[in-house]
This record gives sequence, C-alpha cells and structure tokens, in this order.
Amino acid sequence: MDVKSWTVCVIEPNKFEGQIILDLLRNAGVDKVRVVASQVDALDLLEVYNANVVIASYEMAPMDGAAWTKVYRRNKKLPGRKAAIFITSGAFSRNMAEDCRHAGCNALIGKPLSGKVLLATIKKVLTQPREFIDTETGYVGPCRRAGIVTAGAPRKRRQADDTADTAAAQNTLKLALDNLVGAAAAYAVDSSKLEPCELALRQVQAYAVNAGDGPLMRACAAFALQLTSAKGLRPEAVRAALEVCVNGVVKLVSLGADQAPRREEIAEGVRQAVGKASMQRAA
Repeated sequence: MDVKSWTVCVIEPNKFEGQIILDLLRNAGVDKVRVVASQVDALDLLEVYNANVVIASYEMAPMDGAAWTKVYRRNKKLPGRKAAIFITSGAFSRNMAEDCRHAGCNALIGKPLSGKVLLATIKKVLTQPREFIDTETGYVGPCRRAGIVTAGAPRKRRQADDTADTAAAQNTLKLALDNLVGAAAAYAVDSSKLEPCELALRQVQAYAVNAGDGPLMRACAAFALQLTSAKGLRPEAVRAALEVCVNGVVKLVSLGADQAPRREEIAEGVRQAVGKASMQRAA
C-alpha cells in the first residue's frame, strides 16, 4: 500500500518520542500525520480526522494503550474505529502483547523505534487485513486467532534484559527498591534530581519486564509518565502522585502472585493517581 494513502494519528505523551515518530513517517513520505499528547485530544481529533493508522504509546494515562484501544474500538461515533492500531512500548513483553491482542490492537512494536521496522510493520498489517470482529458485548477488533503482529529490536531488548539481570544479581531487587525510594524522596524536594529517580525506576522496571509482572510493569509505566509530565503541574499534585507511585511499586513487589486481584487494584490505583495529577495544571 502506497504511504501516500496513509492517514496517521500518533498518540505519544512524550513530546520527544512523538517528534521522532513524526520524523520517521515524514522521511518515509507519509504526508498526512497528526501528533497529539493526550488521550482526550486523540479522541476529539479522531471524531473529525478519519485516520486509517493509529500509533499509540502503551505508557499513557489515565488508561494504558490497550485500555484506550478498547474504548476507541467500541465508540461507534468515530469514523475510523476500524483503523489499524499499533502500540509502541519500551517495556515490550509477551504478557503485554496478549493484553494488546485482546484489546483489539493490530500490532505491538518495541522501542526504540526504527524507521525500517515501523514502516514494515504498518505495511504488513495494511496489506494483510484481517476480518474485523464487532460484537455488542464482547470483543471488537481484528480477528485475533492468528495472534498479534509483534516487531521491534528483540536483540537489543535481550541485551538490556541481560544487563538488568546482572545488575539485579549484584544489587538485588530490595536494593533497587531502596534506591528508588531514596531517589524519589530527593526528587520530591528538588526537581533537579529527576535523572537519578528515572534511573532507579528503570532498574525496578527491568525486573518487572524480566519477570513478566504485568501489574508492576503498568505501575512503573505510570510512574515513568508521572516523572516526564510533572513540569507545569501543581507541586502538591506532583508530590501526592509521587507518593502513590512509590508506595504502589513497593507494595506490588511485596505481594506474591497469589494476591493477583489486590496487585491489579494497586496498579490501577497508581495509574489513576497519575491521571488525576495530569489534570491539575499550575495556575
């Protein structure tokens, strides 16, 4: 399919990554591209912008990319609700792929993105369309029997995982958590301490990815979004959300797999706290 026929909507809360995706598409000859940072703006745009390709980050708030896809697919007022949906994430995992498949996504692409992989994945999905399933109370999306298309840089992800495994063996998860708690406390009183907090969070996030821990991955993703979107928010809102994020991650690590409902509840609480904070802009 000619890239000139693509009408693309990119939903990416991180403005730098949004610009990267825009540049990759522009360089490939895609003319019709709109980039938005929030889910609300995306739904408003898609009421009038009939996109046939939607590229959305999994790490969004208040809903993750999979949950947002469910809402989008079921909104019959949207002209492009049958569009091909591509989810991007730096925390690529088998569990996430299944989550996206059951939400109605067409593909999951691991970050960092490359133009070659992004374009090839979009072309593969558009040139091999699947039957669209539309039930009133159940699943809405492309036929999922053949699985979801996955792409990215698995070798890079494995190298990152190996590095994370080595660090975990040396420092232990408890130390990683202690580092995160301390770094978050420092960041709460001094916003210039952002980088150490992000680094500590990535150590815990690497453990979650390696372990296939869905609730912890989602909580870490929401935590990361809070850190990148804190600028311009009310200080009290930032501190409150930060406290929920830290406490949530600590609790998730302390709870075993046999407490799945409670862990899901905690992860959802973290995501909701970040979403609430994002709506409290400073005057």
